[in-house]
Amino acid sequence: MRRTVTLALLAVALVVMAGCGNAAAPQYDANMAAPQEAPSAAMPEMDREVAGAGDVQQGGGAGARPAVADARKMIYTADIGIQVKDPAVAMQQVEDLAAGAGGYTAQSQLYQYSGDLMRGMVVVRVPAESYGDTLARIRALGSRVLNENSNANDVTAEYTDLEAQLRNLEAAERELQAMLTEVRQKPNAKPADILEVYNALTQKRGEIEQVKGRLNYLANQVGFSTISVDLVPDQVSAPVIDEGWQPLVTVKNAFRALIGIAQGLIDLLINLVIVVLPVLLLVALPIVLVIWLIRRWRRGRRSQPPAPPSAGNDS
Repeated sequence: MRRTVTLALLAVALVVMAGCGNAAAPQYDANMAAPQEAPSAAMPEMDREVAGAGDVQQGGGAGARPAVADARKMIYTADIGIQVKDPAVAMQQVEDLAAGAGGYTAQSQLYQYSGDLMRGMVVVRVPAESYGDTLARIRALGSRVLNENSNANDVTAEYTDLEAQLRNLEAAERELQAMLTEVRQKPNAKPADILEVYNALTQKRGEIEQVKGRLNYLANQVGFSTISVDLVPDQVSAPVIDEGWQPLVTVKNAFRALIGIAQGLIDLLINLVIVVLPVLLLVALPIVLVIWLIRRWRRGRRSQPPAPPSAGNDS
């Protein structure tokens, strides 16, 4: 009987211990998982970003991308030349594609290429997310792609460096502002001290504006990609006879050329008579006069009689 009671008490004790162990296990797991579910409020902002990046990288899956890749600053540019039937129509189509993608036309030009054939050049800027789709649509507008050059420039390092410079400059600006206030509040403040701090503050503000301007430029280049399109006319589609050919205009131009040549000859003759001939006379008259005097002097010497012999010579 005692043995039976003892075995029953041991069984009850084992059941109670097992129940206590199962009840304590969930509490232990919950306490261990609590720090992983929500970061502490005292965690710095940078640590939270790093933790979030780790969660994205560990998530896996086909659609998951690392946070570092999303933070890259890329500038996309492309130069493409396509052969089209009508460059003017194709230019309008490219501009419509850019406007439909949320972009705009930065530059366009249409000029004469050969005969009556026109050639076009258009530069469009489209949002970076529409860069590939817009480039493919532009490529499909032509009958043939003559050339294509795409470029992706990573400016993440420069962008991050500029942001760090901006933070440091703004911190220095706040220190100088506090220093300027402190110097002004001194009862024995000297104007030279105030001017020195003010000049330093002005210099920092100028540096801040330069960094902000560069950041804005990079942000614009990153946000909008640039596509330059060269629209070359198709020689096969050119007409055999130019639509603008006018024989009467050619005859008129020939008569104009003939009249121009005749006018040039008459002008030359007038200049010879009015300008060149008097100049020649003015230059030749002294020369002729000198020659005439020399000849007259020589004739005078020849006409003089020879001198008679002296008496001493006869004896």
